[in-house]
Amino acid sequence: MWCYSGVDGNLPQPPRYLTLYLFHTPIMFIRNRPYKRKDGKKCNSFALIESYRKDGTSKHRTLLNLGPNFNIPRSLWGELTHCVTARLKGKAILPFQNDEAFLNAVDDIVAHLVSKGYDIHRTSHQQHLIDPEKTTHPDSQTVGGERLILQTLEQLGLAVLLRSLNFCEKHVKLCCALIVGRMLHPGSERETHKWLCKTSSVLQLLDLEPPSLNTLYRCTDLIHKHMDQIMEKLFGITKAVLQFEETIVFYDLTNTYYHGKKKGKLLSHGRSKQKRSDCPLVTLALTLDGSGFPRNVQILPSNAGEPATLKEAIEKLNGATPTVIMDSGIATEKNLQYLKEQGLNWITVERSKAPPVPENKPDQQFTTAGGVKIKAWKITKKEKDVEDVEDEKDFEDNAELRVLVHSEAKQAKEDQILETQCKKFVKALTTLHEGLSKPGYLKNYEKVTIKVGRLKEKYKKVSHLYEVEVSKKEGTKHAASVTVTRRASHARRTQASGGYVLRTSHTGWSVETVARTYWRLTEIERTFRVMKSDLGLRPIYHSRDDRIEGHLFITVLAYHAAHLVRTRLKEHGIHDSWATIRDKLNRIRRITTKMVKNQYRYLITEVDQDLPPCMVQFFAVLGYVYDPDATRTVTEHVEEASAPVSQKPPDS
Repeated sequence: MWCYSGVDGNLPQPPRYLTLYLFHTPIMFIRNRPYKRKDGKKCNSFALIESYRKDGTSKHRTLLNLGPNFNIPRSLWGELTHCVTARLKGKAILPFQNDEAFLNAVDDIVAHLVSKGYDIHRTSHQQHLIDPEKTTHPDSQTVGGERLILQTLEQLGLAVLLRSLNFCEKHVKLCCALIVGRMLHPGSERETHKWLCKTSSVLQLLDLEPPSLNTLYRCTDLIHKHMDQIMEKLFGITKAVLQFEETIVFYDLTNTYYHGKKKGKLLSHGRSKQKRSDCPLVTLALTLDGSGFPRNVQILPSNAGEPATLKEAIEKLNGATPTVIMDSGIATEKNLQYLKEQGLNWITVERSKAPPVPENKPDQQFTTAGGVKIKAWKITKKEKDVEDVEDEKDFEDNAELRVLVHSEAKQAKEDQILETQCKKFVKALTTLHEGLSKPGYLKNYEKVTIKVGRLKEKYKKVSHLYEVEVSKKEGTKHAASVTVTRRASHARRTQASGGYVLRTSHTGWSVETVARTYWRLTEIERTFRVMKSDLGLRPIYHSRDDRIEGHLFITVLAYHAAHLVRTRLKEHGIHDSWATIRDKLNRIRRITTKMVKNQYRYLITEVDQDLPPCMVQFFAVLGYVYDPDATRTVTEHVEEASAPVSQKPPDS
């Protein structure tokens, strides 16, 4: 296109400037395609072609196959494409030919192009002729949880930490993928491998090729090798991010069971807290900070004594002097003396049974967050002979504060359990006594005595509160009667229900402060429940000790990241459990769509699903970025036509 300027009111002057405007508007034309039929006859086929420019190069694409019966004369092809272009642009242009066949051809071509989704107003690189009926969704992968957890691990500086320990870049990414898998799809490393390769988009987000199962095992071995350094540095980073003080630590142990043939030294039989004493067990000792984050971890055989594990855990505090909170199984007198020598304060529950609740007025009354009424009595010194103390100074050195705590809810629960067990025990003995006078029932004295012993074992929590006597008929082998008498200890047990005694080295604390601080020990019990139920701590399928420790340590790292997410959500009033958060995150998927253009070309698009309102709130509260449009990808694929099969050469 060119134009020239003249002078207003005068005749046009010769052009002084010639401006050429090049528009890359697609141009349509008709092409004749000769071909030969099977019978040898030569024919022609016609097609509507579009010419456009891309990256400075002229390109052609077939818009419509007009077939061999296209009967518009060649002289009118230019006018035909002009009319089709005008109609597609919405312009009313009268054709020069008033031929009905010509007009019908224009209408048919326009209708076919519109039905295929052709838009002439789009730029050339955006024009895709897509067949909606052939559009498919070959794959979808979870993506919401992966994006959230990867940003959490980045906030914790895990990748930088692993690089400082000489991890290569591939192993750094695979370690992050292992933690993501444990948080979103708890299970063994074999199950995590299947999930990474078939269900999750984390490998794509980390720009990783699908690893082998042995590669994941080697990453687990690396993590286990640097377990202490990772735990110490990760806790330091978390403390700096959340800016909390290390004033309290909780220490406790749990165990998990193993499926398979026992091989490793860590595996041994013991008392299972999941009622799986039939399986070999492994013990996990965990020290938690007052904020709930893991401070250090120990992996021990199941037959390791709880009191003997405390010293190693204290040594890993690296000089810190927080208050140690532990349960009665660990708080032996030897361990309490050790804590005193290390200059550490402590709070624990007394190992002996609680005394009856005093009748005098409590020193303090308060309620828990759940509205349960609590009564507490302060005991200034432990009941012991003063002669055991050489002088007053020695007594002050050994002084401690004892607090008797009574909970109405705990009393109601214990009374209900006690009453139910007592009724069942007495009913079983009464049935046994009544059967002595009925035909077909147990009557042999020795067998009746054995039956009584079995009932005592079955109801051992209450059987010691009763006196059971089996009398024998003279001159026979039969039992005469089974009598049950309630002992005086039953009343004392009832009077003591709902109470327990706390011991602490903080002699200046109020009884309420001591009780509320000890109650925070439930945080570590909650941690063990989350690890076992939500993060795949159990069961274990490895038989090698290093693989067992690596599996358990990955679970601890997964809990660390999950607890960071939940801690920050709680600050904004969101108290969902990790299982609930995980279920919501796993609903967000990355969709892969295949859109067919023609026989040999198709588009592959990958786009994240839009976040629901609850997940938008999660990402906003955590300060994380989630932009599906930024991760949208569109790639065009071309399949080469299959080469004709070469003919077999004739026989010589």
